[in-house]
Amino acid sequence: MQLKHKLGLAGALASSVTLGAVTLAFPHAIVGDRVFPVTLAIDDPGVADELSLPTFARFTNADGSIESDLSFEYDKLITENFGVSIADTWTHVHPGGDGFQNLVLGAKYHLYSDAAHELMVSVGVNVNIGGTGAARVGAANFSTITPAVFFGKGFGDLPDNLMWLKPVAITGQIGVGFPDPWKKTSISIDTTSCDVTMTSSGICGVNVDTTHNPVFLNWGFTFQYSLPYLNAHVRQIDGPDFLRHLIPLVEVSLQSPIANSFAGQKTTGTINPGIVYLADTFQVAVEAMIPVNKASGKHLGVIAQVHFFFDDIFPNSLGKPLFSEH
Repeated sequence: MQLKHKLGLAGALASSVTLGAVTLAFPHAIVGDRVFPVTLAIDDPGVADELSLPTFARFTNADGSIESDLSFEYDKLITENFGVSIADTWTHVHPGGDGFQNLVLGAKYHLYSDAAHELMVSVGVNVNIGGTGAARVGAANFSTITPAVFFGKGFGDLPDNLMWLKPVAITGQIGVGFPDPWKKTSISIDTTSCDVTMTSSGICGVNVDTTHNPVFLNWGFTFQYSLPYLNAHVRQIDGPDFLRHLIPLVEVSLQSPIANSFAGQKTTGTINPGIVYLADTFQVAVEAMIPVNKASGKHLGVIAQVHFFFDDIFPNSLGKPLFSEH
């Protein structure tokens, strides 16, 4: 679940809230003067009405196969602070075939905001529903439940002698993916070896195999430099208006094995340098995908996304919480 914003609203919010440790409901990932853009590799700390369609990625897997992904995500506010989401991905692997990945359902709660320090924290959970996707494209036959914490911190509270660092922001997430079921047991019957050895069950001809599904730490962070923030709060940017909408950034998205993984299995992930164009009702972003090691893939990949902010496009219908205090 991800973010947005309208540039003019950020300044208005800054003048309308008390500069202290506060928890307020915002329609986007805005806190004080800070706008956290939607990011592609990890989730931002915002809760909003929005749609990512499409997100396209192309990269080379560790086994040399070339994968292309086309995905969507729809996020819907239930209240000002709580939202749910649904997402899925169509995958083409060459060689290998094509098909959908597992359906992913999510929920997220905006927990805390501090306007003076441009700090935002949310908590959430995603459920990857096993068996809803195609095994030929790597969809698991077991579900994964991932509770997570999301945060964003802007540096607009730095002293004026560090004004050029004020547009800097970081965001991050950390979660643990728990498999459901924890293990899978299969039973097979083979009487041909009964006269040679006892099978795993202790009963001649009956084999019992137990596989423990893996547990992973999913974590990542971003570094951002907001030209909209620079233009509005540090120094006006000369040149075309296009420049005043750009946010260069670097994302790092990683997955580390915790339990039930193969011996020697390493942390995998990508480093994604890229840029975001942030408009009033939509956002366009493109990033390179650089594997962190050989286990993460081969060669340079690319990911791009078009994202729509329904709370700006349809403020009185699709962009409005189902249960609103206003």
